[in-house]
Amino acid sequence: MLVNQYNELLNSFEVKLHKLISKYTSLEQRYEELQKKHQAKEEDLILAHSMIQELRTENNHLSLASHIGGSAEERSEAKKQIDRLVREIDQCIALLNK
Repeated sequence: MLVNQYNELLNSFEVKLHKLISKYTSLEQRYEELQKKHQAKEEDLILAHSMIQELRTENNHLSLASHIGGSAEERSEAKKQIDRLVREIDQCIALLNK
């Protein structure tokens, strides 16, 4: 009878172990899927930031172009914008040189 109880315990342990391994494998696969989705979202975010920067630059250029050829006040504003852009470029060059 003692051997029978050990066999039952062993069988129960094996069943539970198989379930645990199955759950672990399933969770491991889910983790990999989530990692792939996360990476895709990171890439989308980087692309969105890049597009935002491009649109801001284009907006600044259009704004600058609209000020050129206008009144003295508009030309002064355009000069300020050009000066600001030159400063930004200088800062970028300084960062690249570091």
